[in-house]
Amino acid sequence: AAAQWGRNRPEVERTTRILRSADEGQTWEEFPPLPYAEATPFLLDGKLLMFVQHASHQDFNIVSSEDGGRTWTQPQRVIEGPFWNISTAMVERPEALYWAMDYDGEEEMNERSRNGMVMVKHDRKGSPLDPESWSYSNVVPRPELPDSLNGGHFPPGASPQISRDPGGVFGWVEPNTVEVNGRIRVYNRCTIDDYSSTGIAGALEYDPEADRLEFKQFVSWPGGQCKFYIIHDQQAAMYWLFANLATNSHDLLGWGERMRESGFMGGPGNERRWLYLYYSIDCLSWFPAGCVARWPNHVKRSFMYPSPVVVGDDIIMLSRTSHNAGNQHDADLCTIHRIRDFRSLAMDLHGGGLHR
Repeated sequence: AAAQWGRNRPEVERTTRILRSADEGQTWEEFPPLPYAEATPFLLDGKLLMFVQHASHQDFNIVSSEDGGRTWTQPQRVIEGPFWNISTAMVERPEALYWAMDYDGEEEMNERSRNGMVMVKHDRKGSPLDPESWSYSNVVPRPELPDSLNGGHFPPGASPQISRDPGGVFGWVEPNTVEVNGRIRVYNRCTIDDYSSTGIAGALEYDPEADRLEFKQFVSWPGGQCKFYIIHDQQAAMYWLFANLATNSHDLLGWGERMRESGFMGGPGNERRWLYLYYSIDCLSWFPAGCVARWPNHVKRSFMYPSPVVVGDDIIMLSRTSHNAGNQHDADLCTIHRIRDFRSLAMDLHGGGLHR
């Protein structure tokens, strides 16, 4: 499912295109488009579901399909409010589905940065189309940013080498929800000083008994400045991370003027042409596995917003990809990538631990 619309172009109708592959991504069949600006499909209890929104950040809606994505039900609003997320990790427990979301408070709607995180819960005893089966936790406001994490390289309104859409001082967005040794953790991207402070994420923890989400700390995180995706590989008791790395986030190499002329969006740390794979056993300390996809010849091209799934011993990943788009953020392609025998890329991190 791929949302297709033009940025800052109200005359372009927002549409979600639906495609299905029966041969693991070799060929694709396209179904009629849907009138949604946002769409994230997922499987739960044998049902094909999709989180959709007619307009971004407006209400939590669910549709379902009984014919493999060819047709869909009318949207059911299960939670009202300024919720939003994109394709990120969810946690399935026997009793419930948990998915952390952005929550936009009204006092911040005029600012670029989102301000809140919230945990959305679906009680699996009920139907996913029944609003009574859905609830959400307390809203965690965006924390104060320590001065030491903000170098002040690209303050708002004073960054001439940035073409447009400055990222502001601090925003956090697009949380992943994971379970680590029985604890539900949330990690989200942090854009700091217009992407100049790369490799930092926010870490939160959720208590399902108290239905309470709490910010814990900022953590070192590969590609934390851009959207990342976590896979919990339960078979190998490991986690896998797809993330973008940046080459010149402070512009110490003097690329700024050429980047501005090219139409590059945001500060130099908003580079998305290197998509990497990492692995971990605690979903916090990451080891590099290798480069998944790259555009070595131009910073305005990108492989980003990864949406991967495990298929046997392989990972198949959908990338939002910019080839000939106006900038590295507003993509013009979806590309499919396959990582064969991905577990062979990891060292044994469990060996030598303090086993009982």
